[in-house]
Amino acid sequence: MVNASLLYFILFHQSILVSSFSIFSLSTKSSKSYLLVKSLSAATTSSSSSPITVYDNVLPKESCDILHEIASISGLGHKAFSRPLSSSPSFQNLDSPTMIETTLDAILTALGDDSTFVEYWTRQEWRHIEAHADVDEHLAKEQDVSISKNMNGDDDSLGPFSFRYPENGHVLYVKIGTQVQGPTCVFPNVQSGGDLIMGEDDAKQSCSGEKKLTETMIVPAVNGRLLRFQGDALHAVPRPADLWLKSFVVGAPEYHPEEKWGRSVILFNTWKGEPPKNVPLDQNGLEFSDLQKAPLMQETLVNHVQEWDQVTPKEKVVNDNHRGESSESTSVKIWLLGNERRRGYPMRTVKMKAASSSSSLKEALFESHNVSKIYLSS
Repeated sequence: MVNASLLYFILFHQSILVSSFSIFSLSTKSSKSYLLVKSLSAATTSSSSSPITVYDNVLPKESCDILHEIASISGLGHKAFSRPLSSSPSFQNLDSPTMIETTLDAILTALGDDSTFVEYWTRQEWRHIEAHADVDEHLAKEQDVSISKNMNGDDDSLGPFSFRYPENGHVLYVKIGTQVQGPTCVFPNVQSGGDLIMGEDDAKQSCSGEKKLTETMIVPAVNGRLLRFQGDALHAVPRPADLWLKSFVVGAPEYHPEEKWGRSVILFNTWKGEPPKNVPLDQNGLEFSDLQKAPLMQETLVNHVQEWDQVTPKEKVVNDNHRGESSESTSVKIWLLGNERRRGYPMRTVKMKAASSSSSLKEALFESHNVSKIYLSS
């Protein structure tokens, strides 16, 4: 149910037209401008090139509430907008960007990200999302059709196909229910289930005789938190949180009430060169109701970057001698999304070993706030 006061607030401000736009200062009348975004500090800027970064306190609570209401209307459909917003067709046509678009643009500007296109979608339910890397979905489907024709002998002129990955993937956690233990698990430098089996830096580790290890970052869902990772990184959301440790799951998951079981997130990818195929681009004026247009208001949608808190992961390893070499290991079964080409592996699941005790791994998966790092081996 959409909160009436929030909707009134949005509609009331919609009457104000945007006459000029600057991502750094939209108003000189208030020290708290609508999107007051400055450069990150040197420490934060240097970390933005890391495969995975996590920031807390990116959004104030008021923004989380409003964005959740708008995201609930926006739905799962993928949309895209071009950057900078001030030069996008929708802006030039006096169709103000949506509040979601304006927020995402502000965050990327703060991160120093100069990507020219942003693809985004939203989700409000805590569902089990199998491990996958985001790709240009429509291009991948076209490639699958071409591969099928080639296998049937219809076209033998086709060469090998490669997936097109975004530059970076992001999860913006907007409103998380009190009973939700739904972390996002990211495997840096791993694109598929086949890569999980091979492990990171396979050739180097094989020569040295060390175990093939795959780093896994477990990021709990926290209101106002931002997760940023390599665009081609495998990632998943297990439900229940310890699904990978179970032989089977009994019972249906709960989704209501939202206050307990909701997991409202805005997911977005950045692209350079050209946007993903067949994703509506700069069409907010055609597709969105007036309710979803971003108002020009004297509030802060995104906290000042100096208020962002970068989260340092904690290693969950039973380790006396060397990283990943443990006296205990735990069997892990990771579910994979997509067809065999997408999975990079013939089976729907990959069986791995975690260099952590079962209790330590469970603690990481059920953690409510701290980001954890574990290591897997095949």
